[in-house]
Formats: sequence, structure tokens, C-alpha cells
Amino acid sequence: MTATSDDPWVMYYVVRKDAPLAREHAMALAGAAAVLCADTLRPTARWAPAFGAWARRPRKVALRATAEEVARLRAEADCVCLEEILVALPPCRRSDRSPLVGDLRPYTDGPRPKDPPPEPEQPAMLYLTRPGVLRTTGKAMAQAGHAALMCADRLGPRLPQAFHAWREAGRPGRVEDAGEDLWERARPLGVVVADAGLTQVAPGTETVLALPPGIRPG
Repeated sequence: MTATSDDPWVMYYVVRKDAPLAREHAMALAGAAAVLCADTLRPTARWAPAFGAWARRPRKVALRATAEEVARLRAEADCVCLEEILVALPPCRRSDRSPLVGDLRPYTDGPRPKDPPPEPEQPAMLYLTRPGVLRTTGKAMAQAGHAALMCADRLGPRLPQAFHAWREAGRPGRVEDAGEDLWERARPLGVVVADAGLTQVAPGTETVLALPPGIRPG
């Protein structure tokens, strides 16, 4: 089940292109969806090997779709969906993606809502971002998904009650830009995503730092 550079393992996000979506809301949804997808499908006999192969070099790609395409995908594929806006599919080789997914175009930025997104419920996972690094919403969603799953997998066993409460609350998230001082103070408390450099940023660029629910630097 080894991937090649021409046929990588990918977790696809499919986003309703007509849904107004602020970057912060999109990132929180993407993080929640990545963890929900892993919680739901990774333990199954069908998808456990795919998650294992994908974890060696995880890649996420955000695509855009109409409401009708989202509905069809939900009816035809194993997936999870949040707020009727975002679908997360379990990892597959790019060559094995469904024809419907293969026909979709990348999601970069959708329409912005008129009003700011509602404050997240507590306990929320905190996503810190580097100002100016994430240039599109689609890229930000992919990085938030990496961060949330890394945080849940690596730090969840140390903080089982906090992560259980977070999952029960719907896996909410809060997004904040972080200057160098806050970033360095938060680093020992969470997990940092260093981008592979396939799109938009140089390899090794740190993009998102995720902190466990209820944790923030002093």
C-alpha cells in the first residue's frame, strides 16, 4: 500500500461552494471533520489500512462542489459531513478516488458571510496561525485538519477527559493569529504542522499550531 509521488494517499475535503464561510469557521470545521472521520472510519476493517498508509505522509486536498454534488457524494461514499457544508472522505490513493471526486475543482476561497462566525462552544481546540502564511481558505483547511488530527492522536492519551469533553461538544475550534512570542510560548503545549511544500509555501514552513481543548499559553 505504498504511495508514490505520482499517486499519493490523500484525504479529500469537499466544500459546498455556495456556502458563505469565513476562514476561521472553515478551519474549525476542517479540524473537526478530520478527527470525526478518523474516529468513525479508522477503526473499521475496511479503512484501517488506508489510514495507516496515509499517516506515513498525510496529505489533504480541499475541493469545491455544488449542493447536489455534495448530496450525491454523501449517498455514494463512506464519509462524514459537518453543517451540510463540509464532507471529509477517508484516505485513498489519488488514482482510486471516485469519478465524482476526480471531476471536482480545487477549493480556494468561497463567499464570505456578512456576519462574523459565532463564538465556538467550549471546550474548544485552539488553532494558532502564522500571519500571512496561509493564503487561501482551502490551504488553511488542509493545515487545520492536519493539526487537529495530530493533536488528538498525540496528546489525546495524556488528556483523555479534555478530549472526551471536546468530542461530546462537537469538536469546536477557535482560530487566532499568533506573533512570534505567542507561537514560541505555545509550542511546548501543542503540536505544530510543518508543511511539505507541495503548494503555496516552502517545504518545512510552520503553518498551524494546535493546542488541546482548554489549553492556552500563559
